[in-house]
Formats: sequence, structure tokens, C-alpha cells
Amino acid sequence: MLAFVVHQIVGTWGIAFLAAVGLTSLFDLIPDSASWKPSMRFVHWLLTENPFYPVQIMAGLYLGWRIGRHFQHKSMLWIWVLPLLVLCYALVVGLILIPEWTSVLARRSTVGTQLSHYFGWGCQPRARCLDQLLITMPFYASAAYSLGALLARNALKKAGQVLAVQ
Repeated sequence: MLAFVVHQIVGTWGIAFLAAVGLTSLFDLIPDSASWKPSMRFVHWLLTENPFYPVQIMAGLYLGWRIGRHFQHKSMLWIWVLPLLVLCYALVVGLILIPEWTSVLARRSTVGTQLSHYFGWGCQPRARCLDQLLITMPFYASAAYSLGALLARNALKKAGQVLAVQ
């Protein structure tokens, strides 16, 4: 149980922290005199304002692979379930409960607007909407972490089979 909790924390918020520190450190290594050095605004856009979270997904795959090679915990393969449950709960609450609490002048939420809100450009942190950052990004990071651990597990099994044949 402790291994699951540790992997859950590392595979969700640890990846977010690693991606932020790693990408800002990488951009700090580029000299200021370089004419092609992008601004830190681009770094913030990649980390928080892009609804697809490519940096967190790549960090999740890498960290899942690296940790999965050393620790063969089965719990690593299942840490995406809890963030998925939170995401499903948020989608259902947004479709069913929230419209009852809002003003009669507010537009009714549909499946398309909810999907855009959590998976598309419908929710942006600069508009003070943090739902994607707090709900969708941990799901993406944990799914990538689990996938990286699964790939590492399969690679180690295949390497063991090749060594057994030789």
C-alpha cells in the first residue's frame, strides 16, 4: 500500500514538479546572447497553457521507464486509476450538478463543452480556470508514468527471454 501511495504522488505531482524544474533549467542553459532563445512565456505556455501537456507526458514516460526498470512494483501500472476517477467525477458533476447551481442566464453545459473544458482550449489558466491543470494534467502524467513502467517491464521480460534462449 505504501508503494502505491509513493508511486501515486511521484507519478502525478512529482512529474509536474520535475517537468517544470527540468524545462526551466533547460531554457536557462541557453545563453541570453543566443538570438533564437525563446522567452520564458513560451516555457509557461508549454507547461500550463497547452491542454495536451507534452512536457509532463514525456517526463511521465521517462520517469516511469527509469523507475520501472529498478522497481517492478505492480502498483506502478495502476496509478492512473485514481486520477481517472477524479476526472470522471468532474465531468459528471459538470454535466449534472453544476447547471442547477448556476444562474438561469448561464449557458447549459453539454458533453462537447465539458470535453473542451477538460481536454481542449475551453479552460485556460490565464482566464483563472485551473481545472485542466489540477484534474486533467495529473491524469495525463499518471497514465504516461504507468505506460513507461509497463514498457520497462516488457523490455526487461524480453531481455530475460533473450538471455534464456542464448
